[in-house]
Amino acid sequence: PDVKVEMDVLSLNIRKILISHGGSVPLASLVHCYNADFDPLDVEVADDGKHGVPLEHLLQAVKGIVVNTGATGIKKIEEATPENLGVKQSDLVGPPPALAGQLITFTREIVDMLKTIPGCKLAFYKFIPRYHHHFGKQCRVADYGYTKLKDLLESLPHVIQIIGEGAKTFITLAHKAQVRRFTNDLLKMLKNQPEKQFLLSSFSLVFEKTFFKPLSIYDYGVCHLTDILTDIPENTIFTEDVNEATKSDTMISVFRRDQTQEEVMRTRGFAKEVVELLRHSPDLSICFNKFIPAYHQHFGRQCRVGSYGMTKLIELFEAIPDTVEIREDGEERMVQLTKDKMIWVVGEQVECVVKTSRARCVALVELEEEYQKMFGHLMPLGRMGVGRVEEAVELLQSWVRVVNGKEGKMVVTVDRGFIRTMASNVRRLLVEQDEGHMDLVDFIEKMATRFGSHIEVEML
Repeated sequence: PDVKVEMDVLSLNIRKILISHGGSVPLASLVHCYNADFDPLDVEVADDGKHGVPLEHLLQAVKGIVVNTGATGIKKIEEATPENLGVKQSDLVGPPPALAGQLITFTREIVDMLKTIPGCKLAFYKFIPRYHHHFGKQCRVADYGYTKLKDLLESLPHVIQIIGEGAKTFITLAHKAQVRRFTNDLLKMLKNQPEKQFLLSSFSLVFEKTFFKPLSIYDYGVCHLTDILTDIPENTIFTEDVNEATKSDTMISVFRRDQTQEEVMRTRGFAKEVVELLRHSPDLSICFNKFIPAYHQHFGRQCRVGSYGMTKLIELFEAIPDTVEIREDGEERMVQLTKDKMIWVVGEQVECVVKTSRARCVALVELEEEYQKMFGHLMPLGRMGVGRVEEAVELLQSWVRVVNGKEGKMVVTVDRGFIRTMASNVRRLLVEQDEGHMDLVDFIEKMATRFGSHIEVEML
């Protein structure tokens, strides 16, 4: 039957029942034994997966017990021991190599199909027609090396659980598969939040915004949200109790391991490598999926995210937000330099174009053409947020500037020595002030009288 019960309560009471019954109880009489010893189970009349969870499925999540089928076909609940948890030879050997790929695909298909059904529960006799309707193809058991559907499904205990008996036999997702599915969904929810965290009390709201459907916790094979949160693998999420006004709540966030000092230094080095790699790419960006092979080709070594204290490449990029950002381009994710880094790179490139010209200056109208000749692609004006080359040059005043020549506007390099001297004088003057700042008019006057420098606001 479908029931509603907390896992902590169920686990404690089942262990007590097993002790009082000599370590074994027939599954068919469990509800009667349970109701006789404890508060009656909340059994749901409607068996539609929308109001509760099958008791047999909940038992799979109880640690220390196992549901075994005897020689007579009667299911019993027993204490888990090395004997009744023995690993089958077929589990060790696995499927033939020729069928392994097909079985993996079949496993994914079952998960995709079952998660569209309320309670992820399907009557056994409906499996074949449902599969045909869902995927538009026949489910041929022989393609996977079996003659019976039940044998095929029983070979996938890490994904499928067969519950019930006779005409009331159902197929549902195994508890471990449900935990994996819930974990993936939770991480999607967290990564959609600005700070990758949210309060437990807002779980339903965040779920609906992420997946565009209301939350039904029974779809994950538990009756209460906290029951499955406790089964999430370690180092996946971080929970912290917080006090909101008059009530307490729990903050859920993505788990992040603190980097060691060495890993922090490596990450800084990686940020420089990313700039070096992307400066050779058109539009100063690269497809996320092509980053690893491009890195390998450019630097001649593998990019091992574990060396930086991360588990995923996306986490490594998130650790250098001042250098790169990820943008969605249709169905693809693109890794691109931030605007500040991009201006820095384009500034150095334009400076290189001007320095290598014969006259060490380039006509403004020819700058884009000369840039394309040297780097093989146009200046990324759109990414810089400008529409014309003149506007781009204004952003690059630390590298180049525009002067009026005989043939019109010319782009020349900026004297770095002059800038360093000017910066040193500005810093020296401001340090001498009590509060570290000055009125602009007084500042310009003092710079002229003390250092003989005529300084303009644009230069600052």
